[in-house]
Amino acid sequence: MSKLEQRITSQLSDHGIDFDVQIPVPLDNYPWKTLRTKTPPKSDIYLPEFELYIEVKGFMTYRAVSKLSYLSRKHYRYYIFQGTEPQWNPFIHSYLPKPEVFKSTKKGEMDAIINFQIEELINLEKAPKTFINDISTISLERLKNYVTVKIDEYKEWNGEWY
Repeated sequence: MSKLEQRITSQLSDHGIDFDVQIPVPLDNYPWKTLRTKTPPKSDIYLPEFELYIEVKGFMTYRAVSKLSYLSRKHYRYYIFQGTEPQWNPFIHSYLPKPEVFKSTKKGEMDAIINFQIEELINLEKAPKTFINDISTISLERLKNYVTVKIDEYKEWNGEWY
């Protein structure tokens, strides 16, 4: 378990939220399945009360983005928790207000992004049903925004995107 996963599960425990770790996502087939694959992909954290699979992501690779996009489009609730990329915007379609004060250092910015996502999770009981029901779509929109920001960064550095 990563330090970020420990930080999240610690907060969930502190708030009396029931969770499991490394629970298989209910998939029989998926694009990256091979003949050697014995089990379906696992989510890092699962909240049984909300039937919510949570993927905790560090650095985003192309493969990770592809998998997250695929998993967010399925028939279950899927939440992407991003904790190392300042380009990740957890405020998109959140039911919580965006914090007024945002830390100006990179570490402060990342802590604010992480803390905001933890707040979303520990307050799901108070969240509107539409947020919980649309959580996979919201995660997908956040992922799409992240990719767009990264492509814009590429264009700024290298010119047109190919």
